[in-house]
Amino acid sequence: MLREIGLTASRKLSVSKVRLIYVAHNRGNNELAPSEELLKEFKQKSSRDTAEAHNKTFKEINYEQRFRKEIMSNPAALSKLAKLSNESKEKDIYLVCYEGPSKACHRRILLRICEELFGAMVQIDGVEP
Repeated sequence: MLREIGLTASRKLSVSKVRLIYVAHNRGNNELAPSEELLKEFKQKSSRDTAEAHNKTFKEINYEQRFRKEIMSNPAALSKLAKLSNESKEKDIYLVCYEGPSKACHRRILLRICEELFGAMVQIDGVEP
C-alpha cells in the first residue's frame, strides 16, 4: 500500500529507509516535488502560523490543480509514480514530506494520482486539499 507521513513522524517509524520516499526538493525525488515557482508563491502568501491559514492559502492559489498539472506533464514523475504504485503491491511505501497531518500537502495529491492512474491502494491519514 502507498501511505503518507510527515518528516517528524517518519523519524519515529520503524520501517526500512528504502520504503521511505522523500518527495521534497533536494531529497532525491525532485520530479515529485512542487516546482520552485509554486512553492515560492505558496510560502509568500501563507503565514503558515496555523494549519487553518496554511490550508486556506493552499486553496486560494489553486495549489492542487497547479501541482497536478505539473505532475501530469512530467513523464519522469509519472514513471516514478507508476513504479512506486507497482512496488506498493508487495510492501508498504511511504511518501514523506514536511507537513504533518493537519496541513494540506502535495504528497496526498501524489497518492490520489497513483490511485487514479495506476490503481494503487492508498492510505491517507491527513487533511486533503
